[in-house]
Amino acid sequence: MVLEYSSADDLIAGDLGDGEDFTLPSGKVVRLRGLSRYELIFNGKGTEDAGLIERRNVVSAVLEPKLTLPQVEAWQRNSRAGGDFKALSEAIRDLSGLGEGAQKSEVAEVSD
Repeated sequence: MVLEYSSADDLIAGDLGDGEDFTLPSGKVVRLRGLSRYELIFNGKGTEDAGLIERRNVVSAVLEPKLTLPQVEAWQRNSRAGGDFKALSEAIRDLSGLGEGAQKSEVAEVSD
């Protein structure tokens, strides 16, 4: 059996996709995608403020409507704790492969 390895171009192309429509509990629809590894790291850089990290993640993940950081902060401030914003954050986490029950690694552990 001959293995065919991926090329560097294959790997760099990524797998973020074009996003998907998501219906918020209020019935409003947004288009979003999962975050890249780079975005997850970058969005947490320079702060330990969980609210700011969440806002940065939303700005990165929501494709339509395109939102600014101040708009997301206003939405975050004016949203019920269990409302649309929470549902959106959970959807982003799931699409990014970070939701509850997400597999931690696709690589089998090496045993001694």
